[in-house]
Amino acid sequence: MFKNQVSRWLIAAGIIGILVYSLLPAQDYASKAKEKRAQYLENLMKEKDSPIANVADFPGFSYFDPDESWVISADFKATTSDKIFQIIMTDSTVSTLPKLGEATFRKNGEVIKVHIFDEKTHYLLPFRDETNGETTYGGGRYINIPKENLSGNTLVIDFNEAHNFYCAYNEKYICPVPPAENKLPIAVPVGEKTYSQP
Repeated sequence: MFKNQVSRWLIAAGIIGILVYSLLPAQDYASKAKEKRAQYLENLMKEKDSPIANVADFPGFSYFDPDESWVISADFKATTSDKIFQIIMTDSTVSTLPKLGEATFRKNGEVIKVHIFDEKTHYLLPFRDETNGETTYGGGRYINIPKENLSGNTLVIDFNEAHNFYCAYNEKYICPVPPAENKLPIAVPVGEKTYSQP
């Protein structure tokens, strides 16, 4: 009898716990974005060749407010030829990157197509837009896209995760110049802003 009562109480408590948990508000997009930004800073500080690890009184990064409308589901078409793409670097040398394919999406009334590259652990989107040289770094920005964001013919690109190249923090670094094909004809007012020296 006592065991049966305990079992019923435990079951009831479990059901109540599930109901309470289900009624709690889910973590919103802005909170998740801020957590990712904090993790990005922590990881960058730990890198062996970090461009900011030795900066005294590092002020942190400056960002636009997170905006979930800039999480884009783009149509993706894999590259079937010319898989090696030449990228010009900031020191005028030429490097190569494996081209994964092209992503096409519509934003602000424009149909935009960009080249996506494969960096083994993730996909890479280096790009420029109408904010460069004003609110964002003049040389453009990049997005590391998790490989799980590609499903069939759809690639999810979160422009809130746009970051500056390392040469934005330290001119001694050599960085890729986003290809002309990845010059967006619109402003992208999300992600990382121009870095201000302390």
